[in-house]
Amino acid sequence: MMGRRKVAIGVDIGGTKISAGIVGGEGLVYASPRTIATNPKEPGEVIIANLFSLLKNILADAADYDIQGIGIGCTGPLDIGKGILLDVENLPTLNYFPLKDTVEQAFPLRVILDNDANALIYAEALWGAGRNAGSVLGFTLGTGIGCAWINGGKVWRGHSGCAGEVWTSPYKEGILEDYVSGNAVTRLYKEYTKEELPAYRIAELARSGDKMALQVWDAFAQALAHALSWTVNITDPEIVIIGGSVLKSSDLYWDKAEWLFRKFICRSAARHTTLLPAALGDNAGFIGAAALILK
Repeated sequence: MMGRRKVAIGVDIGGTKISAGIVGGEGLVYASPRTIATNPKEPGEVIIANLFSLLKNILADAADYDIQGIGIGCTGPLDIGKGILLDVENLPTLNYFPLKDTVEQAFPLRVILDNDANALIYAEALWGAGRNAGSVLGFTLGTGIGCAWINGGKVWRGHSGCAGEVWTSPYKEGILEDYVSGNAVTRLYKEYTKEELPAYRIAELARSGDKMALQVWDAFAQALAHALSWTVNITDPEIVIIGGSVLKSSDLYWDKAEWLFRKFICRSAARHTTLLPAALGDNAGFIGAAALILK
């Protein structure tokens, strides 16, 4: 009799939702993923209660599998060693919350916590657009912006675990995340028009020819090109991957961002660095979190 299939539970905690799935080898997803909305203004105990409810349901779905553990990718910065959220901009009510220990105490499984960008780009390096590449740099563009570098199969974390927290880097009158993220698109459009709309709606307007919406995405492309050039000039990766929910609007910014990016970096890197969209789709976040357990 064959043994049960080994899987991990992957959880992706972002500023607007928590998603979870059952993941096996090669990043394959079994059963239907589960998602629950999050409100960053809610008390931390409400967010954790929602997380536990989601985990109970996904663990019930995985009852016939051999569950190796729970991997959690969460917006950072984090103290990876202690499993604690630090000054998390998009989840302020969970700042300095011991997430890893709290989940381990509630569920009798091994738990690994990591930055969501690290997890997503790690999965892309293993099973997605960066498969077989020795050095993969990646950006996640969602509610905010994340960055990760996978070199020689390992996540580069830096001295304090905050490597890749480029969102705080100074840019124009603010910081990078003010110009390259879903929230940035909403903010800039409101600044131009006094109307507050989600990023996907501003993308629809841009495709219909709305001048202010097109101006927003042009600013987005310029800021992204700067972010790419800063990090590529330091890390010199083989492949650069861009993922996250805002990738769905890449038709509005990709070409200009890539043209500027290649203009800003050294000539040799411009010739030898490949820029690719993430390949694992909407599930990449929790697939990456599960990879922390499986690999």
